[in-house]
Amino acid sequence: MAKYVLLAMTNPVEGRTDEYNAWYDNTAYPTYKSIPGLTPLGRFKAVELEPMFPFQMENRFNYLSMYYFETDDVVAFMQSVKDAFGRHPEYSLSEDIDKSVFFEPVYVAMSDVNFAPIDRYEELKC
Repeated sequence: MAKYVLLAMTNPVEGRTDEYNAWYDNTAYPTYKSIPGLTPLGRFKAVELEPMFPFQMENRFNYLSMYYFETDDVVAFMQSVKDAFGRHPEYSLSEDIDKSVFFEPVYVAMSDVNFAPIDRYEELKC
């Protein structure tokens, strides 16, 4: 089976950061965690640093959430994720997410994965 990561790169609507984070913690994370085969790996907030390279593009995203899954059919798996949302009436994409800059790419591993893809989000929350 191939190994994948899904990266959700997002920003909150200006002035709605607290609501955005509350939505993730109370609605999105529990929904994503319940989807068979999808392992939430964690959330990250961007750090503002000087670019390492002069040609480096500017980061447009304040938040990153990472998810891991394994499948032989990525198209079918992603459809199953979409279908799972329909089984969660409490889930909807938050109005606190800035949809003008929303990016959710999926990457397949080219070699062995160098981490243990386990869900420890609850025990890691600060």
